[in-house]
Amino acid sequence: MAKVGNYVQRDYHKTFSTKRKSTWSDYNKAWNGRRQGSSQKMQQLRNLASTFASINTQASQTNTLFVMQNQGRLGGYANQTAAMARINVLV
Repeated sequence: MAKVGNYVQRDYHKTFSTKRKSTWSDYNKAWNGRRQGSSQKMQQLRNLASTFASINTQASQTNTLFVMQNQGRLGGYANQTAAMARINVLV
C-alpha cells in the first residue's frame, strides 16, 4: 500500500492491483528471457572482437610486407605471395 505522510492510503477499489497474480513460472520465464538476451549480446561482442583481431592481423602482415619491400629484403622470394607465406603472425 502506498503511504503518504503518516497515513496509509488504502486501495478500496483495487485500482492499482493487477488482475492476475505472478507465479514462480512467470518469474523464471522473465529471467530466462534476460539470460537469452544477455547471451546474444555477448555473442555479438565476441564476433566484434574476432573481427577486430582479424583486421589487426591483416594490417600487421601488410605492414610487415610493406617494410620488407621498402628495405629491399624481399630479395630471395619470387613474389609478394611467397613473401606473405613466410610471415608468421600469431593471434
